[in-house]
Amino acid sequence: MPLRAYCPHCIAPSLVAEKHFGVPVKCYQCGKTFTVQPTVLASKPASTEPIPYTAGALRLDIGGVTSIGRERSRNEDSFLVQHLTWSDLNQNHQLGLVIVADGMGGHAGGDQAARLVLRTVGTALAPLLTSALNTEHREVTRAGLAKSLDAAIKEANRVVKEAAIADKQYKGMGATAAVVVIWNGRVVIGHIGDCRVYHAHGGQLKQVTKDQTLVNRMVELGQLTAGEAAGHAASNEVLQAIGARTTIEPAHYKLKVVPGDWLVVACDGLHGQLDDRVIQATVNKSPISAALMANRLVDMADEAGGADNCTVVAVRCY
Repeated sequence: MPLRAYCPHCIAPSLVAEKHFGVPVKCYQCGKTFTVQPTVLASKPASTEPIPYTAGALRLDIGGVTSIGRERSRNEDSFLVQHLTWSDLNQNHQLGLVIVADGMGGHAGGDQAARLVLRTVGTALAPLLTSALNTEHREVTRAGLAKSLDAAIKEANRVVKEAAIADKQYKGMGATAAVVVIWNGRVVIGHIGDCRVYHAHGGQLKQVTKDQTLVNRMVELGQLTAGEAAGHAASNEVLQAIGARTTIEPAHYKLKVVPGDWLVVACDGLHGQLDDRVIQATVNKSPISAALMANRLVDMADEAGGADNCTVVAVRCY
């Protein structure tokens, strides 16, 4: 089966036949050669494991901060934090929803796209929180949560696309997004574009989500090295965005968190200014609150240049 690949020299798209995988092929546009190394790119299926009945000793502290940066005239990011915690029958319960949306399209309405994503996804998932008190946890699985996130993100895609069609000033607008549900220590993520979710555990920081960008895809295909990808001219070109086309396929991720862990949910304004080593060193200093962590990371991104809006939501597990 042919694979759509991009020339690392001129970024021209090509269809490369399977028999040519792993050997140099010539770009029809610029005439230079490159090699395609195929990889299997698929999200792991969400678990059918039921959400635990209680969070045990786990508690959540969630804080979000956003900044316009130092070079932009307006903030095209939006974020939402909802945290429900309760105790009954001497049992601790923790449920959190985090959404970070990064608008695209500049004056074509990126801020409106992010706003629509936030409100549509937040509204679609609101019953998740409002009905949690009356839900038997054995009926809730991570697979079921993933389906809910998928439906909410796809509804946002429809809303943003229709808004762009209805008003010409919003033509071309879209948004990337990360949607995170944390329920009694189990985490499910829905993801489109290049917002990121990081998980800090045992002093190590791991990027959970994969950037859905042209450059990252080229790295995965063996067309670029990680070093060549850094600062590449096409580094901001995303392969999927909410509102960009009629059909999208959100990626899904799952993990567990325990006391001492952190989650960091951020737009590309963070990793565009700070590399992962700096983010890990900052997280390892473990400030006393999630709000302080989010604020510290955003301030550091601004101090490093502030070339873009920056939004960070930090989740402290304790």
